[in-house]
Amino acid sequence: MNFFLKTILKTVAAITATVFFLPDLAAEPYAFISNQLDNNVSVIDTQTQKVVKSITVKGKPVGVAANNHKSEVYISTPEGNGFAVLDSKQLKQTGVVTTSNGALGIVVDKTGQRVFVADWYENRVSIFDTDTFKKIKEIVVGKSPSGMVVSPDNHWLYVANRVSNSISLINLDTLTTRRTVDVGTHPFGITVDAKGEQLYTANVESDDVTVVKIDPLNKLATFTVPVQSRPYAVSLALNDTRLFVTNQDDSSVSVIDTQTLKEIAVIEVGEKPEGIATHPDDRRVYVANWFDGTVTVIDGKSLKVVNTITVGEGSRAFGEFFTH
Repeated sequence: MNFFLKTILKTVAAITATVFFLPDLAAEPYAFISNQLDNNVSVIDTQTQKVVKSITVKGKPVGVAANNHKSEVYISTPEGNGFAVLDSKQLKQTGVVTTSNGALGIVVDKTGQRVFVADWYENRVSIFDTDTFKKIKEIVVGKSPSGMVVSPDNHWLYVANRVSNSISLINLDTLTTRRTVDVGTHPFGITVDAKGEQLYTANVESDDVTVVKIDPLNKLATFTVPVQSRPYAVSLALNDTRLFVTNQDDSSVSVIDTQTLKEIAVIEVGEKPEGIATHPDDRRVYVANWFDGTVTVIDGKSLKVVNTITVGEGSRAFGEFFTH
C-alpha cells in the first residue's frame, strides 16, 4: 500500500510541477487592428494567429495606442471627434472621449497616466489624463501632425508634422515645444530606439527615412535612407538592429540595418500596407494592409512572411497596437 501511495504522490507532484511551469498562455499578447471602412477593431490572439473578437468602434477608427498599465487600448476616430476607450481584457468598448474632428495619431506615455492625441486639422496635440480623461493641455505643433512616439525616459514626445516636413520635440516635464527638426517630405510614421538615441521617420513623398541621431548633449544630426514608394510607418525589431518600413505603393516592407543605415531587404506583403508594429517577442513584425483587409506577419530574423491573417476592410492599425 505504501508503494502505491508513494507512486500516486510522485505522479501528482509531477503533474503539479508541469502545470506550474507551463507558460501562461492567457498572457499571450493581443494585436488590436483598426479597420477604418468597417468601423471596427479586430483583436488577434497572437498565439493562435486568429481573430478572436471584432469590436465595433464608430467614427472611422485609425490610430491605436495600448496602455498596458491600465489594460486599456485607445483608438482615434477622425469622424467620431475623438477616441474610443477599449478594455483590453474584456475586449469591449468602455467609453468615448471627445477631442476634435481631426484626431489621428495617438500614443500613451511610459507611465500610462497621459494619452496624447494629434489633431490633423488644428495643428496641435491634446493631452488627457487617463484616470479622468480630462484634458490637461493643448500644444501647438507643425501642420498636420500624424505619428507620435514617447522617448524611453518619458521626458520627450516626438511629433511628425506631415505638411511642415518636420518633427516637434516636446518636453513632457514642462509641456512645451523645445525645438523643431526638419526631415524629409511629408513625414508620417515615427519611432525611437530603446536608448532614445535614434529617431526614425517615414517620409511619404520623398520615398525615404530620416534618421535623427541624438547625443547626450541633445545635439541632433540627420541622415537619409532611401526606401521604396510612399513609405508610411516604421517599427524596430531584434534589439533595434533592424527597422521595418511599410511602403504603400509598392505593397512591400523595406528592412534597414540600423548600424549601416542601408536597405538590406524588401519583403512583399499585402496591398497598400500602412500600420506596422513589432510583437513583444521583438521578432515577429505585424503589418496591416489597407486594400487587402489583412495583416501580414513577418519573421524579423529570417525576413520571411510566416502568416497572413484576414481582419476587416480598410485595416490601418496606425500606432503601437500590441498589448502585453
